[in-house]
Amino acid sequence: MSLNAKSVQKDFPRAGKNSNVFTAVHPIDFNLQPGKIIEITGRSGSGKSTLLNMLSGILKPTSGQVLLDGTDLYTLDDNELSRLRNKNIGLIPQGHTALLGLSILENVMLPAILYSSSPAPRDRAMELLTQVRLEEMANEKPNELSGGELRRMAVARALLMSSQYILADEPTAGLDEENILSVMNLLRKTADNGSAVLLVTHEQEAARFADEILTMDGGRFI
Repeated sequence: MSLNAKSVQKDFPRAGKNSNVFTAVHPIDFNLQPGKIIEITGRSGSGKSTLLNMLSGILKPTSGQVLLDGTDLYTLDDNELSRLRNKNIGLIPQGHTALLGLSILENVMLPAILYSSSPAPRDRAMELLTQVRLEEMANEKPNELSGGELRRMAVARALLMSSQYILADEPTAGLDEENILSVMNLLRKTADNGSAVLLVTHEQEAARFADEILTMDGGRFI
């Protein structure tokens, strides 16, 4: 299976400027490689998160294609895309995406619950919570957790399905050094087990875990 972008570009409208569009990502070809961590770094506004969101199926490109095993994600209807993404892509988005009515353990198990009639893998979820040092908070609600703890919960949730592709947008934002290392070691282990990991980050510490480091500026790789 492969996940790759072909000439993807993303424009956003902007009012009150000489140009009526802002090009966040200029045409880019990009391939994710199984068993590797590819890190994308660069200043804020360079297009890193926009590219990741196009690859994850949540932001439609202005032009170009995002192909998952030959299927263009953006030719699918919403239900087909959601199912394909849930099965094959583990996403760690920016911000806090926990469902407030569920416990931390239930939030982590959510990807397995959404499209399956099988029992949720509780043991797997608890194992991941242990690895991100949240096992003692499994039964708490999200509003009991700090921002850094919610980031670690999102990491555990993204890894639950053992997806072939892990797309991580600033997964260590707001974490102390000890928790940065625990998260990065877990992502490194995930890649070593055969998944392709895309890591968007400003953390210098992350570089020693990556197989390849790319820098974006002005919507282009430099």
